[in-house]
Amino acid sequence: MGSGPYWEKDQAKGDFVARPRESRIRYLANQLHESIEKLEKITGRVYSDELLIEAAYNYFDNTTLWPEICVLNQTVPAPLDEKTMFSLYVFGALNKASGEYVSFYKELRDEIKDRVARGIAAIPNERIRLMGDIPAWGSLEIFRHIEEFGCVCIGSFYSMCLMFNWEIGEDGVLKPRPTPQQLGIEIRDRDQCLMLLSDWFLSNFIVQNLQEHTLRSYLMKKMFEQWHCDGIMIHYNRGCEGLSLGLAENRLDLIEQGIPVVVYEGNMGDDREFDLAEIRGRIDTFMESLGLRVKS
Repeated sequence: MGSGPYWEKDQAKGDFVARPRESRIRYLANQLHESIEKLEKITGRVYSDELLIEAAYNYFDNTTLWPEICVLNQTVPAPLDEKTMFSLYVFGALNKASGEYVSFYKELRDEIKDRVARGIAAIPNERIRLMGDIPAWGSLEIFRHIEEFGCVCIGSFYSMCLMFNWEIGEDGVLKPRPTPQQLGIEIRDRDQCLMLLSDWFLSNFIVQNLQEHTLRSYLMKKMFEQWHCDGIMIHYNRGCEGLSLGLAENRLDLIEQGIPVVVYEGNMGDDREFDLAEIRGRIDTFMESLGLRVKS
């Protein structure tokens, strides 16, 4: 497969850079070829390369359109809060090959652009901005609690990167990854399509975080800066070992760089493992440390 992850740190620049290895991409593409052959044998049907290519174009679009929307949330005041974003990102997570979802995200992007142009904010009294984390789904009221302080959660490594694709520009700026069609690439056959899909999947930040947790610290700092944040909430989530990999190290990395961080424990899959009163108290103390008066 070749050595090294897709994203590697350039020690001279201090930034992570993309180093796609054809051997790794080919390895995954070959697995997809084998899967197609097995499906043909099991179903007795001929696989349609035309439909594959159509689905791939939709896949690339859906996984870049959501990052385009997230970039708009760099605006102050933010047009979206993360609790709302959880309701919107999920379509791309469920079916990236859907042309209907491409239309949905294009319409949503244009609507958020209009909100930015007209100064429509997610909350009426934005005073500070936090980055969030993968939530405890049964206790989303914590996002309403932080709003009492004039605090908006602008997104997270989870909601902005899960199954969606970004790139790190030569200037070090985090931006949506251009799709093959945006780069003028016409997909002509199955192998080319599967190679492009494999490269696209392997470049995903969350996929790469499973190999190199310092990438997440780097990206969280980038998001903190580019989305004009004042602090970060980290969820020690016992419900997803993969997405929680390296979080304690991420916390230390961010604190060492002077970024205010509050940590709470929970479980995205079991709301019995979420002490709402204790976590509200942690948030209140954190807000006070940021100079905001605790609500009585």
